Amino acid sequence: MAKKRVKLKYTNLFISIIILYILVHIIIWTIGYFTKTLVLECQEIPLKIKSTGLVVMEEFVIKSDEKGIVNYNVSNGEKIQKDKIMLTISRLNQNEELSSQIKNLKNEIKKLEKDNNSIDSNIILNKKEQLKILKNKKDNYYSDYKSPISGIVSFKYDYNFEKIKLDEVDNINSKMINSIQNNFREINSKNHKVNTSDILLRIVNSNEVYICILSNRDVFEAEQEVEIEHDNQKINGKVYKVYKKNNKNIVIIKIMEQNTSIYDTRVKEFGIIYRKIEGFKIPIDSVVEKNNKLGVYVINEESKMPEFVSLGKNYYKDEKYFYVDYNRDKDEKNLNLYDRILLYPNIINKNIKVSR
Repeated sequence: MAKKRVKLKYTNLFISIIILYILVHIIIWTIGYFTKTLVLECQEIPLKIKSTGLVVMEEFVIKSDEKGIVNYNVSNGEKIQKDKIMLTISRLNQNEELSSQIKNLKNEIKKLEKDNNSIDSNIILNKKEQLKILKNKKDNYYSDYKSPISGIVSFKYDYNFEKIKLDEVDNINSKMINSIQNNFREINSKNHKVNTSDILLRIVNSNEVYICILSNRDVFEAEQEVEIEHDNQKINGKVYKVYKKNNKNIVIIKIMEQNTSIYDTRVKEFGIIYRKIEGFKIPIDSVVEKNNKLGVYVINEESKMPEFVSLGKNYYKDEKYFYVDYNRDKDEKNLNLYDRILLYPNIINKNIKVSR
């Protein structure tokens, strides 16, 4: 009886081991089946950084030299040539009185001409001479303001134009970029009373507009073409200059096309697309480090086992993705088109067959 009991115990143990073995393989197969993977596809990838940018431009703020009524000849966003009359200021009191006299005189002449009386012909001539004299006199009470440059009209201004000068762009530093704030004010574009030194409008030279940004990465060089993301628009730009100040890269980017909204911006976070590559877009969670190299686990389609493959040297990174340049590092074992990688590699799924 004792031998039968021992034999029964070993039989039960053997059966338990077999059941456990089967359960483990079922669990492993289930994990492998439901392991998430990502198929790599080559796509055009814009490489971008986000950075606070300070807008520096050639701009002229036009102020009133006298009291009076301003009358505008231009509208917001209008492109005007140098020396065009932008506005006229008529002096108060004198012009009101003269305007009344001119109006009355015009009415008298009109009435006399309507009567068509030859006796009144000399009177009409005399009154027309009087009208001419009054008009010439009135012209002396008007001041025309001409545009100092060719540029874009803006009915917004801020006082930063007095401390952010285009000819001092080499003195821009991180403290200035981080301390300046937007405080643009609207200018009344309707006819209205003005006092001496009131700001009337602003003219921006659209050929001399720059964005100054900070960059911790050495991805910019002079003459490099970039795209600037601003208010859901993409603006073409070119790197004008790169220099270091207090261990920070100051990048000066010239705006290469007209964009009226940027002229009324002083500081803002811009997206700067500094390069476009053909490559793979890999989520950060898919990338691991092994033997001091960053890489991903690629599924061997014959064995179904994950194998570590390095990203190589030519990759870029932002807060969400790694971007691997498909056209670089051809001498290394690289990622290939349609490789299937583990989306969320962990200690288990890196060492089991991926069933699906």
